[in-house]
Amino acid sequence: MKATFAVVLCLLLAVPSVAAIPCDADGNDRLSEGEMVGAIFSYLDVTYRNGTGTAPSPADLQDASFIYHHWGGAPGECTDAAGRTLVFERPIRAVAVMSPQTLETIRAIGYPMRYVRGAEHSILMDRQFFPDLVGCRAVGSLDDPDAAALASLFPDVVFAPVGPEGDAVADAASALGIPVLRFSCASPASVRDEALAIGSLLGCQDGAEDLCRFLDEQDEAVRSCLDGLSADQVQAVYVESFPAYIACGSGTPAGDLVLLGGGSPVPAGSGTFGVDDGVVIAAAPAVVIKLVGEDPSRFGGFGDRLPLRFIEVRNAIGNRPGWSALPAEREERVYLIHASLVEGPRYVVGLHYSARWLHPDRCAGLDPAAVHEEYLSRFCGLSGVSGTFVYPGDA
Repeated sequence: MKATFAVVLCLLLAVPSVAAIPCDADGNDRLSEGEMVGAIFSYLDVTYRNGTGTAPSPADLQDASFIYHHWGGAPGECTDAAGRTLVFERPIRAVAVMSPQTLETIRAIGYPMRYVRGAEHSILMDRQFFPDLVGCRAVGSLDDPDAAALASLFPDVVFAPVGPEGDAVADAASALGIPVLRFSCASPASVRDEALAIGSLLGCQDGAEDLCRFLDEQDEAVRSCLDGLSADQVQAVYVESFPAYIACGSGTPAGDLVLLGGGSPVPAGSGTFGVDDGVVIAAAPAVVIKLVGEDPSRFGGFGDRLPLRFIEVRNAIGNRPGWSALPAEREERVYLIHASLVEGPRYVVGLHYSARWLHPDRCAGLDPAAVHEEYLSRFCGLSGVSGTFVYPGDA
């Protein structure tokens, strides 16, 4: 009987709505093997043998199969990156996602994109990277969420970023009675735990573990190159955010990437903070890394094949007062990188670039372009796409 049960269960499983657990005959909020077997045979009896008993609907049986297989027969619990725990008694079949990094992570772990019913409007503009968002509706922006669109879609859950930037969306969805999970999936330090938590909820545990293994392998490749690096070999790096004169220190995705790549962000600080020419000149960075891809440096990425804006910004950096005397300028070690290779699962691509820029002798064997291509093919289902992500292009 167990063999038959397993076969039928596999046929019924589907990747993922909040209501009582279906097929829970004794109402104890736990789906036992006996209850699952009984529900399956009741369904088969009524459907195929003209039985007269009560049988679950196909939808209830499908949901019960998911709950039994992925959640161990109990309600699905998910603790988000803000430390809040939500409980779901039905699989998640419709989501709205307000962060491109979170959506990228959800896709990378294998969640079907047809269940993404709503997304932040700028995500839908990136059709080359998210071509599979068929029928997905814009639900406003982080600053101005479209409550009417959210109400009409009424997804099972809204994924909003952690921190103040996601508060407006979280408030709008909560006011409508829509569950909200706060995940950003942006930082190298947290993206694994976030992927595993989301994967457990969405029934994509295997995909989340596969993604984490890939990230671990790429991290290890860099660590191996930097093994034995002495303190005096750590490179001083000025990391600049999208606006000019805004530095990225420790605790930011870009700052943490530099630390992983054998560098130290200068001037010292945490988070993002303003600097001026004198502060940067005094810090004497050996390397300068400039982020692009968001306002006011919104260029690069997929589809941007000509590096004209990259060249323009690179030249402007060199023309800042006193910057020509910086070690980074004298040695031509000023680099631009698109934020998509710094935040989210693709941070490992940015890590490989950063390690090569900071330690070209040690890390010459790293091939960040190949890592990027493998990630896109293996986790995004993309091939043959092109764009400009770093400058200089052969860096």
